[in-house]
Amino acid sequence: MVIYARISDDREGRQNGVDRQERQCRQLAGKNGDEVVAVFTDDDRSAYSGKPRPDYLKMLAFLRAGHADGALALAPTRFYRRLDDGLEFFKLIAEKSLEVETVKQGRYDLSTADGRRDALRAAVDAQHETEQISERVRDAKADNLAKGEYRGGPRPFGYEADGVTIREDEARHVRAATDAVIAGDSLRSICRTLATQGVRTVPRRYKQPDGTRGEPESREWTGEELRKMLLRPRNAGLMEHRGEIVGKASWEPLVSEDKWRACKAVLERPERRTTPGNARVWLGSGLYRCGTPGCDETMRCSTSGRGSRNHHVPAYRCRSGKHVTRVAAPLDEHITNLVLVRLSRPDAASVLLPPSQPSENREDLAATANALRGKLDGLAADYAEDLITRQQMLDGTALTRKRLEKIEAQMEAQAQHNVLAGLPLGTDRVVEEWPDWHLDKKRAIIDALMTVTVLPARRGRPAGFQPGVTKTYFDPAGVRIDWKHPG
Repeated sequence: MVIYARISDDREGRQNGVDRQERQCRQLAGKNGDEVVAVFTDDDRSAYSGKPRPDYLKMLAFLRAGHADGALALAPTRFYRRLDDGLEFFKLIAEKSLEVETVKQGRYDLSTADGRRDALRAAVDAQHETEQISERVRDAKADNLAKGEYRGGPRPFGYEADGVTIREDEARHVRAATDAVIAGDSLRSICRTLATQGVRTVPRRYKQPDGTRGEPESREWTGEELRKMLLRPRNAGLMEHRGEIVGKASWEPLVSEDKWRACKAVLERPERRTTPGNARVWLGSGLYRCGTPGCDETMRCSTSGRGSRNHHVPAYRCRSGKHVTRVAAPLDEHITNLVLVRLSRPDAASVLLPPSQPSENREDLAATANALRGKLDGLAADYAEDLITRQQMLDGTALTRKRLEKIEAQMEAQAQHNVLAGLPLGTDRVVEEWPDWHLDKKRAIIDALMTVTVLPARRGRPAGFQPGVTKTYFDPAGVRIDWKHPG
């Protein structure tokens, strides 16, 4: 005989459930005088989800090969929870004349019509029970959703286990990371900051290579984990259902909705990301533009060219590969100097930073957005009750969504802080701190201040060039700067 043990959810990762099942099955085998030749175990595996159960499949193959004459389990539901699986199992029992017995419900007898009927009924009841449980869980979540209540699950970072009470020692890092994304910092740099501060993820029982769950452990943040956390609508006190915001939640937000939407825009819209690529190593890659008439390409930096001493020299080149080329180091140095001069000016803050928006205005926008979401739900409900026609529902939904998108865009724009906010504008600290800022932040500052266009080089050496003294041919006149903040 073989023993099959399975438990659907082993959150502790201790295998207590399957160990107990095996022990009871061995007691049954000893009582019957059966020899146990193999034990198959699926720990933390559902029999209803449809996902593969490795050891269950191994057991079926073991029995088909004739290596055992029967199987033992705690109950029929350990073997199957779906009718299809039950029918397949019964077919194998009949083909191989297997003896199958469970601790809870005794021996299978498929040699009679009554025995086959009872087995089928057991399979139908198992699937019915599972579907009832699923419906109860779904209905409970729907009730919570309607009330804006927490629907359960693992503890969210920034909140206590009840999902409602703010955990301030984590919440402040959510706020700081949100502000950092809006200000132009990359996820990688924020992860490094969190690691330096000793901030780790919420402890989880992660699946091990053998399929079990280990002890709870927290980990250092990765860019993808941080991105998912910052994109959670719950951070702004919003309820989400099937990917859509459906209303205000009952818990307090960690950040304002306008800030969350601004952060979301940076993370989700490529054209608004401050770092288009994932591996930037040069200040102007993807920012500087080719100034050749008719060309709208950005420039990339590479070391494919050679300098005067036959050495590889980093240089910016038009992405078309046909137009302007400029040695990278002097160009980057020139742009950096312009940026630092602009940021150090006494009037930098008044010229570069937009006027702040009153908090009352932000609150009004949030209230309007929630009212429009409620109207969308009302249109769907009215159509379901035959109070309006399908066309009226579609027209009303389209109009309401358009208004909602406009309101959300306003909220987004209000919180889309200038990347210069928080910098020591108008002071010498800008020059002192610049070397310590991450490359992504420097690039975001440049993008916020100016458009850099590299013009085709003029023939001949630039004015002031002295052979043996001047190291490069860089000519500032070959670069056009269009400031985005005149003044």
